[in-house]
Amino acid sequence: MTTQEKIHLSEHFTLYEMTRSGTAIEHDLNNMPNLQQEQAMRNLAINVLEPLRRQFGPIVISSGFRSGKVNKLVGGVHNSQHLRGEAADIVMGDLERGLRIYEFIRHRLDFDQLIMEPIGADHPRWIHVSYTTRRRNRRQVI
Repeated sequence: MTTQEKIHLSEHFTLYEMTRSGTAIEHDLNNMPNLQQEQAMRNLAINVLEPLRRQFGPIVISSGFRSGKVNKLVGGVHNSQHLRGEAADIVMGDLERGLRIYEFIRHRLDFDQLIMEPIGADHPRWIHVSYTTRRRNRRQVI
């Protein structure tokens, strides 16, 4: 882990955990954000992830920032908020805990998008949540 990756975006979330990517490692790709993307991750961590941590204890981020190449390889949409550092996918663990996290975000936090994924799955495995400061958050639930 480089010195840059040890940077704390908030009290409990580091640049490393928001940028780590098995796909980037496997394909030897740089998955480091620019300063604007890093600030977007900081805003997401402070306004969404930290309140979740306080309410539910440790949470695991399976996907945070993605470079364009990483996003393409994982099948992300071309305008994904992961590209801007505005989105994170949270591992649900069990469905009951995932539903509690989802409802907490939906009713208690400001967010741009909230999605249980994979969409339409009988057993969703992660929660996609995004937060932006580029405009008013849409509070879009999918």
